[in-house]
Amino acid sequence: MKVFKFTSRLLLIILLLTIVIISCNSENNFRKCYVSYENKDFNGKEKFTIYVQNKINPIYYFGFEVSHEQDTSDLVYSNQYRLQKGLIYEFDGKSMQYVGLTVLSTGESECVYRTSNKVDFTGGIHGDEQLIEVNFYIDSVQLSSTELDQNFYLKPCEEFAYIQKSNMYESLENGKAINSNRIVEAVHIKRSVFKNSGYETYNRLNWKKKSVIETAYMSISSISVDVGEFCQTNSSEICILDRSSDFKCKGTGNSLRIWNDSNGLSALINSEFSLNNNSAIQFIWDRPNYTKYYRNLVFDDPELKEVGEIWQSNNPFKVNEGDIWESNTSILFLME
Repeated sequence: MKVFKFTSRLLLIILLLTIVIISCNSENNFRKCYVSYENKDFNGKEKFTIYVQNKINPIYYFGFEVSHEQDTSDLVYSNQYRLQKGLIYEFDGKSMQYVGLTVLSTGESECVYRTSNKVDFTGGIHGDEQLIEVNFYIDSVQLSSTELDQNFYLKPCEEFAYIQKSNMYESLENGKAINSNRIVEAVHIKRSVFKNSGYETYNRLNWKKKSVIETAYMSISSISVDVGEFCQTNSSEICILDRSSDFKCKGTGNSLRIWNDSNGLSALINSEFSLNNNSAIQFIWDRPNYTKYYRNLVFDDPELKEVGEIWQSNNPFKVNEGDIWESNTSILFLME
């Protein structure tokens, strides 16, 4: 009887160890990135979902949505691919299951600027940007038009990237009617790469006319409130994010960390500009619907006029035809 009990226990231990080993091996076999594509999923347009593996706990993935946004109305005038949002998923080896948390809220997470005396920002979610050409890459291999004719799901890889060239047009001027004769203000080249537990975005603006730029958020990311409980730079104290709609961690610098102790989420943001890199001001706009990161290439200290509105710049920046601005922004997300 004792031998039987010992044998039974031994078999149970072996079974449990086998299950643990299989589970660990399964997680270790998960790829760093998976890409799904549907050619009519976003308002009848194309959408990519790029699942990037969490470095700390490999069963979780950050699912970034890149969609073809098209609105040719006079007020919006947008035809471009944009990073729309980012959700968190758990992977079981066969499918991605949304866990109810987000890392990027709906909003702008790549690049916008505002010209003097215009009613709105230019580019990205604010419109006045029209696609010239775009290409998509999985592990540095360009996807062909034949591949993009068909949907695909959870294609394993190491990284995904897209490179887009677009025209950025003058936005509507304050107090004036819409002018159908639109003028190109800059040519925008954007390269966004999704890998290593986050994403990187390179922006290049080639100015095509003399302009006066009030604000240029060449680094911007709509970090979600799920991530934002605290924030800190290398030179600041820890700031509590309380959804008060004011600016937090405001100052010169190019690195900032946001985190949430209650769910183990964090984001580390680094930014580099081709000019004004040492004087550019970064901050978090601590709002109820996001904790958005901004870094302004135009040296200016933004002030709130009232909740939800940013005061116009007192220190605009003049650009000439042929001037080139460049930025690199990297964001590392982690979930413990």
